[in-house]
Amino acid sequence: MNVGNPLEHLPEAELVRQHSNRPADNHFLTEMLRRHMTTSQNLGDKIWWLNLWLLVATLAILTLTGVLVWHALRWSGR
Repeated sequence: MNVGNPLEHLPEAELVRQHSNRPADNHFLTEMLRRHMTTSQNLGDKIWWLNLWLLVATLAILTLTGVLVWHALRWSGR
């Protein structure tokens, strides 16, 4: 027999309130952590392109900095 998550239907405010009333009961804390992880994963899936553009911009800055340093070192010897 498959028993689902009995806390899944509770709104977040109610979940926090019940956990505050029974702090020794870790089921509420586990459910809050599960919801946080799911929300974080959803947010990460939505902004993956932002991470890609940040990586591209970082590589461009690194490349330009390398070119400028190389150019400055090449001309400083003359």
